[in-house]
Amino acid sequence: MHFTDEQLAIIAHPAGHARIVAVAGSGKTSTLTAYLARRLNEGANPRRLLVLMYNKAAQQDVSRRLASEQPQQTLPEVRTFHSLGYRILQRLVHDGDLPPVHWDLLNDAQIEPVVWRLLRAAAVDEEQAEDILSRKKKWVEPALNYFELVKSSLASPAEVFEQSGLPKVCRIFIDVFAQFEQWRADQRRLTFADLLYDPVRCLIAKPDVAQRFAGHMDEILVDEYQDINPIQQALLDILHGGRGQVMVVGDPDQTIYEFRGSQPSLLTEAFQQQFADPQDYQLSWTFRYGHQLSLLANHLIQAGADRTAASTLCFSHASTANTRVRQIRSDDSAQAALDCIRHWQGERPLTDIAVLNRLWANSARLELKLLAANLPYRLESHRTVLERFELSPFWVLLDLASGEFSCYNEEQRRQAWRTLLTQPYLKIRKAVVDDLLSRLAGVAHDTARHLRNALPENLTSFQADQLLERARLIQRAEEGRVNASELVSGWMIGTDYLNALRDNAFSAQQVDDQVATVTAFVDFIAAQRWPAAEAGDQLRALQAQRRASGQNGVTLTSIHKAKGREWPCVLIPELNARFYPYHPEGDLSRPASEDSERRLLYVALTRARDEAILLTPLTRQDTPDSPFLKEMNWDGCRTLAEALAQSHSEVSLPASMNSQVVERYLKAQQSALQIHWQAPQAEDPSTEPQRRLRHPKFGAGRLLDDDGTRLSIRFVRDGQVRQFDRAQAWPMLEWLDD
Repeated sequence: MHFTDEQLAIIAHPAGHARIVAVAGSGKTSTLTAYLARRLNEGANPRRLLVLMYNKAAQQDVSRRLASEQPQQTLPEVRTFHSLGYRILQRLVHDGDLPPVHWDLLNDAQIEPVVWRLLRAAAVDEEQAEDILSRKKKWVEPALNYFELVKSSLASPAEVFEQSGLPKVCRIFIDVFAQFEQWRADQRRLTFADLLYDPVRCLIAKPDVAQRFAGHMDEILVDEYQDINPIQQALLDILHGGRGQVMVVGDPDQTIYEFRGSQPSLLTEAFQQQFADPQDYQLSWTFRYGHQLSLLANHLIQAGADRTAASTLCFSHASTANTRVRQIRSDDSAQAALDCIRHWQGERPLTDIAVLNRLWANSARLELKLLAANLPYRLESHRTVLERFELSPFWVLLDLASGEFSCYNEEQRRQAWRTLLTQPYLKIRKAVVDDLLSRLAGVAHDTARHLRNALPENLTSFQADQLLERARLIQRAEEGRVNASELVSGWMIGTDYLNALRDNAFSAQQVDDQVATVTAFVDFIAAQRWPAAEAGDQLRALQAQRRASGQNGVTLTSIHKAKGREWPCVLIPELNARFYPYHPEGDLSRPASEDSERRLLYVALTRARDEAILLTPLTRQDTPDSPFLKEMNWDGCRTLAEALAQSHSEVSLPASMNSQVVERYLKAQQSALQIHWQAPQAEDPSTEPQRRLRHPKFGAGRLLDDDGTRLSIRFVRDGQVRQFDRAQAWPMLEWLDD
């Protein structure tokens, strides 16, 4: 293998601490494997070499490569942080420093009921207790996310809460965390996070015990260092113990796990404070994608607030083939994606294609179109679109229409009735709902009449009216003489389902996911024109068809799950101001960082090898372009990439391009290309950056117009533009760009 000068410098690293910044596709794993092979060939003791990888897949990859290159050698330990924590925890328990535990880890199904019970007990009043009782998911999910955040940190639970951005109503999480930890201690149980949390807390509390684990390694190598959190950093510090050398590898531009506690400053700032005088290296040459994508990615990431003129850029290596980057404008992103997939299908296997979504909300419509087109796909989510919780009422209605409901067993009917009575949620007390369920679970026929007869007298008039409306819709389903579209849209309209989802979800991201899924499903059903009595069977046939196709299809995944991977063809849908940057607002949500959102798009772009397509809005009045699109300087990057590919001697570029990025890129390429900078054009007011803000009622938005007396603001939550009296509204606004 031919290594670059940057790679050779790392492979030959003589001694001392080292920090490597490696861009996407830079041959990092090959370089690290070659470095380790060199150290072993020089006689380094493999038992005093420790390699820490971020996840199991990376750990297995490095282990496999080392074994291939050094088949006769004793190899160093290659572990994930959690597997190392597990081993240390076993030792601490064996030595009596921690009490015995059950080694089978708690799963979500075991944890959630305990947390739900503790939340109800911690409620500040009866209203909150009833809300927790009736809306388990709304409360349990953010509580568990908070627990994970605490266990990634060295700060106290109270400090973590203050830094989390969670609203005051969630303050009960602090006490619930303490109670959960007490329950866990009493039961001697562990979660996955505790494989690090428990041993590290023990070692910090008992310095004499920590000394037993310190300083045994001559070298520690840590991959994906930008993603580690304070608890992992503390373990690294303990293991180092002031002895030996530490080499870390990461890319601050790919830090996208801050919501899990990752801190990019551990790589960019804290490393040299903890490990003195490190040697800095770069892997800036990418072997994955060509000039245009490198230039677009560099312009995008260089617009971040934390970037400097010396920050690492990615440069396409001479051996790297051209990557075609296109922007397709369409107001139907799913149809545009389907058209792209069909085009690619004629040229390459579907497994070459990945659709990278900012939210799962972005994938629902495309997934349904792929089902209808009989195109196989691989979904990297827990549920396919047809299995989503928010579609449950529609399945029950369609089974009522077909007669399938009468074949349910009693427990299935109980669950079906729970769905019909609580989706959407009517704030009926759980005890009342449970009583209704016990009376209706045995009903298999004439369900609407039985529901009307079972209504208790202690309902509010609103609740009674809503349940009577549901009985009417159930009766229409039972009669079976409507088409499926009338039935599902009737439920959506009659129950005000979409607004109910907005009111009842725990975060705006969940709202966006659920509303997008429901509207995509309703539109899909309308397009099929199935009779209601046949629709359930048709949908099940589509599900069976997908299962039969196996995993040999298009990959539908999130950008977070795509990190560390690559595909020949990448689609990025819904690249607009609503989703890039995405600023979720909701009663139990955490605020988002614009720099983090920019890094997320950077990660998505740099997954592509041969072709990347960005799906952007056609009609930009209702759905504006993402501000990140302008930061990329699309036309200039394309022009410069073409000039480099065709070995031009000169090129004219727009003054809006980042001249430092251009100059550094040309210098790295050893290009003599002469640049003529075009005169700056007068800024079109319609393209000026729109200031981001937060309104106390409507949440995050962008200022579209300020004429001195009136403000025009488009809000992220519902996409609506609202007008405000400037004098009244201005003091209430929080400016997010300041």
